Amino acid sequence: MSGDTIPNTELQLRENIHVLQGLQPEMQDLKNTVAEYIENVQNAILKRRADYQRTLSHLKSTETKLKSEIKMNKSLRDQLIQDLSNEMRRRDELSVKYEEMRVQQENLELQELQYSKQLTDVENKIAVKLREVNEQRNKAKNQTTLVNDKLFQFEQLLGLSIENCLTENTNSGDEGEDANTETEQIKFTFRNVDPNDFSREVFFVFDPLKAEIVFSNPELQPEVLKKGTQIFTETKEIGFMWKFMRFSLQEKLVSG
Repeated sequence: MSGDTIPNTELQLRENIHVLQGLQPEMQDLKNTVAEYIENVQNAILKRRADYQRTLSHLKSTETKLKSEIKMNKSLRDQLIQDLSNEMRRRDELSVKYEEMRVQQENLELQELQYSKQLTDVENKIAVKLREVNEQRNKAKNQTTLVNDKLFQFEQLLGLSIENCLTENTNSGDEGEDANTETEQIKFTFRNVDPNDFSREVFFVFDPLKAEIVFSNPELQPEVLKKGTQIFTETKEIGFMWKFMRFSLQEKLVSG
């Protein structure tokens, strides 16, 4: 195997896309979960807001009606007082009617206070719900941030780095001449695996065309490389292959 060569922009982009596609199902699931959660929260907000608007409109309409009735009753009461002054003979009858109107007015004023209290309670409940929704939305944003930080965590915690490499192959061509070809492969390098030297690097090389692990350093047994390839083939999750190969390389270092 020759040393790593710098791939052109097109090859690097294609290989990076290939690597990220391995992570895409997990990231997509998380994104779908977050998107669904945000949509549910938004729908709940819209429904509560609509309910609040209907309740508020009804209470305001009732309040306006009550104020109008109170104003009308006050006008009637004033008229009755004037009638009492002008018609002393009807004093008893008007006194009874006046008392009835006073009781009615007090009842209406009491109803107005009750509706006002209900309106305040509704506003307080809506304010609490809005705070809860905002907290849930912030949690959803934090989950999105965790998804975006996943690759960074792989690099920092596992010491993982990914790069493209070209392997030169020599094949026998026409008339016995050798024909050199280059195979595009992916090199996965780990640090933080040697307890005596965290800067020490181990790696394995994956051939995307063959979909198999072709080499490792330190060198592992063929059946170990085959097992790592099998894990990737069966699960379609590149993270599982990383985990298995990192453990195998670390075990190789420890065992000497």
